[in-house]
Amino acid sequence: MSLFIIMFFFDNITRYKHIVGGLMLITALYYVAKKRSALLHIFKNNLTYSLLVFVVVCLYAVAISIDPSYSFGKFANTILEKLLLTTLVIPILLHNEKKEDISKTLIYSLTAGILPLAIVDGWQYYREYQQGIMPFTNFSHKYKSDILIFMTPAFLLLWDNKTPKARIAFFVIACVMAFMIAGTLQRGTWLSILVASVIWCICKREWKLPLFAAVALGAVLTLGFMKDHSALKLLFHKMQQTSSSGRYGGGTQGSAVDLIMENPIKGYGYGENIFYRVYDSRVQDYPQWVFKKSIGPHNLTLSMWYAGGLLGLFGLWYLLISFVVDIVKGYRQSDGVIKNAWLLIGLIMVGNLFVRGAFETVSIENLTMLLGIALALKARSQSN
Repeated sequence: MSLFIIMFFFDNITRYKHIVGGLMLITALYYVAKKRSALLHIFKNNLTYSLLVFVVVCLYAVAISIDPSYSFGKFANTILEKLLLTTLVIPILLHNEKKEDISKTLIYSLTAGILPLAIVDGWQYYREYQQGIMPFTNFSHKYKSDILIFMTPAFLLLWDNKTPKARIAFFVIACVMAFMIAGTLQRGTWLSILVASVIWCICKREWKLPLFAAVALGAVLTLGFMKDHSALKLLFHKMQQTSSSGRYGGGTQGSAVDLIMENPIKGYGYGENIFYRVYDSRVQDYPQWVFKKSIGPHNLTLSMWYAGGLLGLFGLWYLLISFVVDIVKGYRQSDGVIKNAWLLIGLIMVGNLFVRGAFETVSIENLTMLLGIALALKARSQSN
């Protein structure tokens, strides 16, 4: 399970992901064959029902698609395999584990993933430096956005360890994390992590760490600005930018709304290529659109509304709201490391699906790990 969590967002290791996924599936099938009736209680809850409703809605979006063959292929890969099947496998694998162990697996696996991420990112910076490309001068590191939004809240939970060695390690890792986060040059990512961090501070009633972080960040940016402003030109531009980067009006989200309003009830079909095709075929009818070739709706809600019409909108938010209700309930009814696990799930949910989802078309498969762990924790609570 730890390997699955650590490798979840890493690219170029598809073979190893398939091996781990295959082993997980085989083990889950063994448990199902041995304890079929005993495992059914895991899925008798509103969270599972909302997930199934979402899957059915996506199947509807396949049925009404302008290209059903493409939409079904996309649906089978992203929804059936990566979201539904894997989500159901996780709680089956963890059904015998204690809630404390499940919680530690989530927290420590995400934290452990920081090391390989830092190595991969550092190597990329080194290769770019050899080519004369300095840090913070291009957007080649933005692919790390999702994994950083997942790992940062897990890393913050380590602040609870108050030993001197742990605090020193925390600050060293924090510097590495801050560099990687800044290197994405994605304001949506920065805002997602900031919002999640503020919620963490409120829940933990912590003020020393954010104060120190604000002072340290201010000092680093001031020194960077004074020493070599031109080298950090793009970074400072992104920090000062107040425009929507062409999202509203005739931008990515505004144009998506234009297309949705032409067919708000039925939708167009599942899969990003469906959006691209319709957009590119209609761009001549909308001279106010900023982009003459589609780059996507850049909004999770608009993406599902476009794909499945009102049913798509309902299915998405039924799933998200059901999940939030369970997260809040689990957090309030737990303590210790289990409470931290529910908090972590909530922080990731807010940062990735709500905040970043308002600016980017976030992959709905990002819910897989969170849903699976949540179902496992709920199942153990019901059996206790």
